[in-house]
Amino acid sequence: MTRLPDAVHSAHPWRIHELTRDFELEDVWAVRIPGAGPDDFPTMLAAMQASAGPAREPLLSRFLFAVRWKLGALFGWDRPKAGIGARVQPLRDRLPSDLGEAPRGSDAGLSPLTSVYELNNECAFELATKTVHAVLHLAWAPTASGEHELRVAVLVKPNGLFGRLYMAAITPFRRLIVFPAFMRQWEQAWRDRGRPGPKGGSAGTVDSTVGVHHIPESIRALSSLSHIDYADVFTLRTDADAGTTPEQWARAMFGDVPTVAEQLIWRGLLGLRLSRGRSPETVAGWQITERGEDWIRLETSSWFLTGNLLVQATEGRVSLGTFLRYDRRLGHGVWPPLSAVHRRLAPGLLRDAASNVRAA
Repeated sequence: MTRLPDAVHSAHPWRIHELTRDFELEDVWAVRIPGAGPDDFPTMLAAMQASAGPAREPLLSRFLFAVRWKLGALFGWDRPKAGIGARVQPLRDRLPSDLGEAPRGSDAGLSPLTSVYELNNECAFELATKTVHAVLHLAWAPTASGEHELRVAVLVKPNGLFGRLYMAAITPFRRLIVFPAFMRQWEQAWRDRGRPGPKGGSAGTVDSTVGVHHIPESIRALSSLSHIDYADVFTLRTDADAGTTPEQWARAMFGDVPTVAEQLIWRGLLGLRLSRGRSPETVAGWQITERGEDWIRLETSSWFLTGNLLVQATEGRVSLGTFLRYDRRLGHGVWPPLSAVHRRLAPGLLRDAASNVRAA
């Protein structure tokens, strides 16, 4: 993936230019598509849509999106009256007759974006919120080597001063984290196209139980906490290797040492004390405090809360439980809003672990 000069997009006679003269070009990216030919754009789009979904995104991207949607719900940025057809005119209303007769294209896998048009070498999607009217343009372009690459352009029309401040605030996250993650995901989607998914219709399903009194006593008893203020358990049905131990599952979820995303969430937001370096006694900086035949418990704390992570593995299922005790009043204020983000991330974390186990 490569970030390109704006002129690479502006100088090419893409049809999107006819619709976005009042938009500003924010970014242009190129995604390498090995072995792609001139007629492979529909195949690329299908592969992207098949690979889409928050569960397939890296943890840090999922966290940022979860925070963004939570803030949007809190401040009303994403209400229908701020969207397409309400606050802003749909781009489809601007289409010339030939584009209006072309296939609209599918929105599948790219929600909340909606399709504007789709041709054999380019397509466009749009999104409007209280902050901005944005367009994602995807195009198929030849390279110097004779192959083809995916060109990705982002065009925006900020909604007043607030919209411009919002765009300025998210630019570092978009350029350094979010879009590079999407590019890697889309390149991998091209490589994985046509590969069969997991066997069995039920594999990949995640069930959840939230609330201390909804967790079975047999599971709560595995926690080391004298009092539990928050509890949830997420269970993935999986066809991954049944011989994988709970510790191996835990390391597949979190790694041997904390990632940048985990550092941001655990150490930065929650102040958790994490061990440094690799150790057989820790998983991603959490201490292994106890284990059984089919479970393992990880534990750490900050000055205002203590946490357990419980990983259980039985044939065809793997579970992740989170148990917290608020040791100071601050815990009651910090964790509840973060718990909503946590619950959005947990299913993807389990599915990522299953993919890691299969790969291993």
